[in-house]
Amino acid sequence: MQPPTQQAPARYRPDIDGLRAIAIMAVVFYHAGFPGFSGGFVGVDVFFVISGFLITALLFNEAAATGRVSLSAFYARRVRRLMPAGLLVVAATLLLGALFMPPVSDEQRALARSAMAVAFFASNFYFFATTGGYFDAPSFSMPLLHTWSLAVEEQYYLLWPLLMLLLFRLSRPSSGESTMRTRVLWALAVMLAMSLALSVGFTGSHQDFSFYLLPARVWEFAIGGIVGLAGTAFYHRLRRWGEALAGVGLALIAFSVGVLDDGTPFPGSAAALPVFGAALLIVGMTANEQGRVRRLLASRPMVFVGLLSYSWYLWHWPLLSFYRIHGLGIRDLAGNAVVITVALILAWLTYIGIEHPVRTRRPWLFASVRPTLFAGAAISLATLFLAAGLWGWREYQKSADAYSWIVTAQSDHHRHKQACSQPARPVADLPLAECTYGPDRNHPKLLLWGDSHAMHLLPMLTEAFPEVAVYELTMATCVPLLGDESRPLLTGEKCLEFNRRVLQEIIALKNSGLEGVVMSARWPMHFAHQSIAVADQRPGAAPPDATAMAQRRTAMQRSLDVTLTTLERLGLRVVVLAPTPQLLYSAPQCVALRGAAHCNVPRARNEFMLSDSTEALAEVISRHPNTRLIEPVDFFCDAQTCLAVRDGRILYYDDDHITTAAAHDLGRYLAADLAWLLDKPPGPARISQETRPPDTK
Repeated sequence: MQPPTQQAPARYRPDIDGLRAIAIMAVVFYHAGFPGFSGGFVGVDVFFVISGFLITALLFNEAAATGRVSLSAFYARRVRRLMPAGLLVVAATLLLGALFMPPVSDEQRALARSAMAVAFFASNFYFFATTGGYFDAPSFSMPLLHTWSLAVEEQYYLLWPLLMLLLFRLSRPSSGESTMRTRVLWALAVMLAMSLALSVGFTGSHQDFSFYLLPARVWEFAIGGIVGLAGTAFYHRLRRWGEALAGVGLALIAFSVGVLDDGTPFPGSAAALPVFGAALLIVGMTANEQGRVRRLLASRPMVFVGLLSYSWYLWHWPLLSFYRIHGLGIRDLAGNAVVITVALILAWLTYIGIEHPVRTRRPWLFASVRPTLFAGAAISLATLFLAAGLWGWREYQKSADAYSWIVTAQSDHHRHKQACSQPARPVADLPLAECTYGPDRNHPKLLLWGDSHAMHLLPMLTEAFPEVAVYELTMATCVPLLGDESRPLLTGEKCLEFNRRVLQEIIALKNSGLEGVVMSARWPMHFAHQSIAVADQRPGAAPPDATAMAQRRTAMQRSLDVTLTTLERLGLRVVVLAPTPQLLYSAPQCVALRGAAHCNVPRARNEFMLSDSTEALAEVISRHPNTRLIEPVDFFCDAQTCLAVRDGRILYYDDDHITTAAAHDLGRYLAADLAWLLDKPPGPARISQETRPPDTK
């Protein structure tokens, strides 16, 4: 058998389609939540290596054979390959977003914006700027999130051919093919080293940058390019080792897919496993074309899936996303299996109806280079037009009477001011007036302290005490506790410093009229209880360890004891708000998609989560005569049910934070209990839930 030639990458390689099949199945099965594919996201890295291998070899072979590279012809091929099928899926996704996303939702607006970013090949920048991270729970509500990887490839396709063209022109006319190859290989090696160092260095501190943006991903394309230009002699020398190299490469990919997970710092050094695995696999299959691994990947089933890989990738995530949106975030393995099967069928139809005919037959606008490039520009404009259509539909919904109560609930929450939780600011320069509500802002009588579950109660206090100033100091996820015992309970050094700052402010304000402190937090989470909200569930997460929870309870109670003792010694009265009941789903989304009755939660289910932390708080507070515990649960729940909607108003703006309207109602409901804070006589008796039947309209 003749040794493989350097032209090998230019001819059709069925085994490369088989490698595409491995990559796409890893990604799709990971997104579907199948066991054994916790690291399936590495399939994207395998795709990057394949792209670097094929594109670099293609451009180099063209330059070696003709003495030039036609950038226009290259970009026209990319248009035919990517854009017609992409337009179909984006259009279908935007239509589904109009029909099945919650009306007037942030999700609809985000989908329109992401589609606009797709039109400019910049969706990776969009998701880098707007998401907390690829692995975050809300990612399922972003149907075009998967296009970030397509944007990275398109940016690579734009820049790398230009750089290669520059290298070719520097190499001619005095240099031969060998010199051209050497220069390109050196360029790839430098790119690999710099990009890999950037990826490893930034993944720990700026993971989103390393994950989404091209500079930290270039090394994955570069190693593929190096493999594509390695040369005939190199592969001939490795022929006897080809099968072993291919086997090792396949094992590295399989190990990455099965062992890595959402908690792995990625890409960073962990990405070396699938990337070098893919490179070794291609090297081994190129060196030994008769090897068993190559024959397996070149088999008909693998090639069939590989040919559909692009269209399957396009379809699978939007369909999974909308299925989960419709299910209000519930993970359904059997349903997901059906969805990805439907996506595969759509991928086949897309391949035979659009993708393959456009690439091979080149109909109509795709017949030659220039009209193809104009067609690509038209597709981008069409994408912008369709995205604007969804945006316009959302604006229309905002003015429709049928959605007015949902619109109100979505925006009906207190906007926290960042200045109120900046521990780095000196205590003497605290924004007292900016974070105080009510009259005489320089002399607040009450201080609200806690995490976001304190923040959403500010309207409760301004309703109960309209004649006094209330000072708010809250930090999301930060439990309001003092003492060294609280250190392991906090979310970081900033939280610890924030609480120290709050104490200093309390001491300073005591002499100017501060009389009481209201403490609130998402207590069950701080006591390490699992949330009942669907959005907080993590597949495969172990249940809380009983011993660890008992230790956490003890530590929380000890820190609370220290905190209350400190405040009482200052002569302050303290109210601790027991935890607020929680919903399973985001209330506006649930009401919009399923109706109010579907969004209620059995009281028993909330009691199971709330009772332990409430009892733990009560045990400590019983030892402090100047502290009271107020339980708001009866405001939100009747004897059987915790309500999402009452009297035609949605009570929550997500699954666990209450609306401003609900907080005002709660202030009136608890006015008699809260009056004790300022030693005021109790107001009118509060309305009993039993005598006020809920309207679940």
